[in-house]
Amino acid sequence: MLKKAIPVVLMLFCAFAAQAQLKFGFKTGLNIARMTGPSELNDAGAELEKWENITGFHIGATFAHKFTDNFGLRGEFLYSKKGARYTYEGKSYRIFNDNGTQTLTNGNATYRINISNSYLDIPVMAYARFGDFEVSAGAYASVLLQSIGEGALRYEGASEPPRNLPTGEVKFLLDHNYRRDDPGGSDNSETVTATVNDRILTLPRTLGAYYDLPEDKGALYNSLDYGLVGGVSYYISQAMYANVRLQYGLADLTNNDADLSKARTDNGQLIFRDDKDRNFVIQVSIGFSF
Repeated sequence: MLKKAIPVVLMLFCAFAAQAQLKFGFKTGLNIARMTGPSELNDAGAELEKWENITGFHIGATFAHKFTDNFGLRGEFLYSKKGARYTYEGKSYRIFNDNGTQTLTNGNATYRINISNSYLDIPVMAYARFGDFEVSAGAYASVLLQSIGEGALRYEGASEPPRNLPTGEVKFLLDHNYRRDDPGGSDNSETVTATVNDRILTLPRTLGAYYDLPEDKGALYNSLDYGLVGGVSYYISQAMYANVRLQYGLADLTNNDADLSKARTDNGQLIFRDDKDRNFVIQVSIGFSF
């Protein structure tokens, strides 16, 4: 229903714009953003993943149409940086390739990734003005412009029986461009080594977003997001205001075909996760209307 409602609201907003009765302005401020979703679990049922807040910003143009002195419709076009600080810690695996021979190892891993997703946000809201205060609520649609991640991976494991030989600890850097990286992609300018089944393997130190995928599964983060939005503004003067707003995403951020499980495989076959991850953002802004 929301997917159908957003285009209707946008068309109504454009109709108001055609009447040349809009009040224009701009705003900028901070995003306190994170992603929410179900965590992978270890064998004891404990959560292995954690999403923490990351700070971004937003900036863009605002438009408002008055129905009366107290009620109206407001829309915005914002460049907005969202994301999360992602941590995975615990049971994991890695598959090492040695001249075409794949060796499955199981052990423990720690992933730490700062994910930064840049969007074009288009919120459309009804507002009510009470003196110096304004309350607004509505919906938003977003188009993903850029999606990157930076971090590190530490892994320690052992090969599967019958040999069950240790790999020792291996440390990688993670440099992810979720919209451009290729399957198996890496930066080979620096290397690390891992001992697997009595052989020393030379591996790239820096891994791309889809290094562990043998084929193209599409981008991890979906191009479109949508959800609900609401907030409160205080008018410092006739033109200047401060605003606090909450965005609650309803769309699944991740492409399930590319959302790889870090915890386990199915007898050496990769598992992809069929779950739902969402954006959650608190925005604090200063704006001007003319």
